[in-house]
Amino acid sequence: MPGRPPIRPTVVLVGGGAAGSLTALHLAREATHGVDLVVIDPAPELGTGTAFGTTDPTHLLNVPASGMSALPDDPGHFAQWRAATTGAEVDPHEFAPRAAWGRYVAETLSSALADAGPRVTLRHLRRRAVAVEPHPGGVTVTLDDRSTVTAQSLVIGTGLPAPSVAWAPPALRDSERFLADPWAPGMLEQVRYDVASLPDVLIVGTGLTMVDIASTVTTNARGDRCVHAVSRSGEMPRRHADGPQAPAVPDISEWGHGLDTIVSHVRAHLADAERLTGDWRPGVDGLRHLVQDLWGRLDDADRLRFLRDHAGEWNRVRHRIPAPSARRIDDLHVGGRLTTSAARVTDAEALDDGLRVHLSNGSVRDVGWVVNATGPDTDVRNLHDPLLDDLLRSRPDGSLAVPATAGMGFRTRGGRLVSSSGRPQAPIWVLGALRRGELWESTAVPDIRNQALAVAGAVLSASASGAVTEGVSP
Repeated sequence: MPGRPPIRPTVVLVGGGAAGSLTALHLAREATHGVDLVVIDPAPELGTGTAFGTTDPTHLLNVPASGMSALPDDPGHFAQWRAATTGAEVDPHEFAPRAAWGRYVAETLSSALADAGPRVTLRHLRRRAVAVEPHPGGVTVTLDDRSTVTAQSLVIGTGLPAPSVAWAPPALRDSERFLADPWAPGMLEQVRYDVASLPDVLIVGTGLTMVDIASTVTTNARGDRCVHAVSRSGEMPRRHADGPQAPAVPDISEWGHGLDTIVSHVRAHLADAERLTGDWRPGVDGLRHLVQDLWGRLDDADRLRFLRDHAGEWNRVRHRIPAPSARRIDDLHVGGRLTTSAARVTDAEALDDGLRVHLSNGSVRDVGWVVNATGPDTDVRNLHDPLLDDLLRSRPDGSLAVPATAGMGFRTRGGRLVSSSGRPQAPIWVLGALRRGELWESTAVPDIRNQALAVAGAVLSASASGAVTEGVSP
């Protein structure tokens, strides 16, 4: 007697940026039987998200093209795509525009769907997911228009939310001259082409976002514009080297488990790398794929202490400014059009053509605009996201999710949500920013693409074995 044909599963993916699109890509490539994908994201196009939705060609990836393939088994894929689309030879060590990578992901996903044919379908619902209810055999996801989608599995790859404005005094938050989210469509262009307001711009934050914002608002704008950037430390990220360097990979087998011991070994490793190569960067790059191992050796108290005492220093050397962007920032500094300082905003008052902003260092800046570049609040308990809040809410049999270290995402077992019972309860997977608490390094494309492949495999395996029923772990 012939066996029962396999049930064609539906997989809902919340988030159409890098994490969601790469997961959809790998589901399409890996599915041997039929699967229907439903991507929930209000954005008009898949693949871009906040990070890659910019249209400014001066906004560059901070990872060379050789490290940006969507396919773990084909590291040159993105560089080859760039060469094919530009019609010119591409240096694998170039820092490509971020918008180009968004187009690359969208086209690679479309190609994978075309190759899969009727075996894989994809629907893009331009809504927001606000709630989820598990049931035997899968989940039901509620959208912001009260419609629902029932699926055998749910994957959440929403990335980081809009930047936090908790630091801003009310007088600033209420001003029309305050850009709370610089990546909202059209916001930076509004500043860039404004010639009626005071010329200067205050950027709060001195990280990579500030670098991009400063590049935009000082390009094709009035020549008398100066950008003032402030943050708690006043320090900017370090810059990439002008050319490729081989990483210096250490043996960490004897580095122990306590934070102080590991930090001591890291500092010694970086000093050794600089002594041998003349540069500290190979030492940092050699640690790149070992950080998750080291993070896993720390207990929660040490992780919190790292976040308080060392995370800023690590992020400045780990997430570096692309060399072309660094040269532009240098030119702005030398030309007197960019200043950076350690300060926070204490108050603001409206002027006829701008804002008067008071800073904690005693200085006052009269500017046409204030732009928020502080980044998002990374604690999922503070984001007021309906879907994430719903995962954390108490239910008769406990919550579907529990926060990881410092609320930086959720606890998982290989990406599958762990409930308050201490085990996976529902067929829900997360990746990217929602795994920072348990992995730390979890938001760069090399991390996300590997997670996306692993999640795709787990979802397909669970669907094939029927292990998506409530309370059963794959």
